[in-house]
Amino acid sequence: MAESLLLIQNTGKDTAAEAVPELDDVLKIRGVGGAFLIRNDGSVVIAAGCLEQDTGGLSASSLRLVFESGMIADRIRDGPLSQIFLEFENRVLMIQEADNDRFIAVIARPDANIGRINYHMKKQRKRPVPAA
Repeated sequence: MAESLLLIQNTGKDTAAEAVPELDDVLKIRGVGGAFLIRNDGSVVIAAGCLEQDTGGLSASSLRLVFESGMIADRIRDGPLSQIFLEFENRVLMIQEADNDRFIAVIARPDANIGRINYHMKKQRKRPVPAA
């Protein structure tokens, strides 16, 4: 069994307390290898599960993909972008907005239950933010 990594990055800025999505529910799904939460500036807030060493590079690439996909969604004029799904030979990458300036990304095997992953990602978006 591989090791799990939990990383909470401090950007050095004094910011208001914000709710951090629970990634544990997604990580319990068979076939999910890792999940991470990134900000609009590309910084990793949380990385959990068995992720590659270059989580920062993956985060930056995922963020660029979100913005480029958003521009495509604007051109199609079919509503806002709700989720990005990339399927590779041995992995699947799903990215979804968690709130206005953060995104959840999940890496899984192609045989993972995509519906359950999608459900838990959307559930995190609807989670209430506690008062600070």
